[in-house]
Amino acid sequence: MNSFDSMKQKLEPLGIYDFDGSGEAVCELKAYAEGLDTVFDTLSELEREYFIPTAESFGLSNRERFFGREQPGLSTEQRREQLIYYEKNIIGDITESGFNAFLRHIGLSDYTITLSASRSNMTIAVNDPKTDGEKALIRKQIAAEIPAFMTYTINFSE
Repeated sequence: MNSFDSMKQKLEPLGIYDFDGSGEAVCELKAYAEGLDTVFDTLSELEREYFIPTAESFGLSNRERFFGREQPGLSTEQRREQLIYYEKNIIGDITESGFNAFLRHIGLSDYTITLSASRSNMTIAVNDPKTDGEKALIRKQIAAEIPAFMTYTINFSE
């Protein structure tokens, strides 16, 4: 049912509008309905893309970028499976091995982590060559993963 039919169904019992199809009010309601249909379509798309099991395009790409790699060569189902795996097994794992898995997943291979548990401090020294854009993305991804109670420093070698 489109927006106009829905509005007509709700407004007709009020007896305010004449829905014979020729009145100005009907034309106005049809114009509103066109705009509402566009809004509802956009909301439906946003809702679909928000959840991994139903995402098809930008919902998958945005999550993949967060994890460091877009995978456009994989099928939609493979991308969904991979994202569900990452969210189950990487996000929220604040152990040293979990954090190492996260760093490897976002594309780091040559790095060292120094932890000071008594100070709740972590230093990450990254030796992988990275562009300024990649460094900014890595900083953002790490900031989102580190627990709020920890302080941290990220050093990139030049």
